Amino acid sequence: MAVFRRPELEKDNPIAPQMYVGPRRRRALLREASLSPVTRQGDMAETLQALTAAAERFVASVPPSKKLQEERSALLKAIIQAQQF
Repeated sequence: MAVFRRPELEKDNPIAPQMYVGPRRRRALLREASLSPVTRQGDMAETLQALTAAAERFVASVPPSKKLQEERSALLKAIIQAQQF
């Protein structure tokens, strides 16, 4: 008995075709997106503050190391930019 391999089913395959989304599912997704509440500027500021606080806690909890120093400094720069906003 032969085993047929289907590359579209293999995990992390960059050449796998996109999953087909039919017209009914596409319309349902659009309908859900249109019914979702639009974020206001105040909500965005609160979200940004919560994200900044979480990022600060994460940076404080991770011990400094040479391998992660670039990522840590990039995250700190992003936190500073978010706080200035």
